[in-house]
Amino acid sequence: MSEENKGRIHNIIMEQCRKMNMTGVNEVKLFDEETVVLDTSAGQLTIKGEELYIEAFSNTSGELSMRGRIIAFAYKDNITDKNLFRRIMK
Repeated sequence: MSEENKGRIHNIIMEQCRKMNMTGVNEVKLFDEETVVLDTSAGQLTIKGEELYIEAFSNTSGELSMRGRIIAFAYKDNITDKNLFRRIMK
């Protein structure tokens, strides 16, 4: 990750589980209609859903917009390699 990307603030705005706008995205690692995997300044983010598609992504600003039926999203913890939901449910 470049020095420029380390200072990015990561935010997510989700509208009715159909649209997500976010900041602090460094890279789109994988995407298809059911899964999107992103490298963000808060760690790796995996989004699951149906008919997912990325409307816009700016590597320069770190902003990303996507649509589709968003079912779940989870972060991969960089330290313990466990996702956020697993830690919350304990």
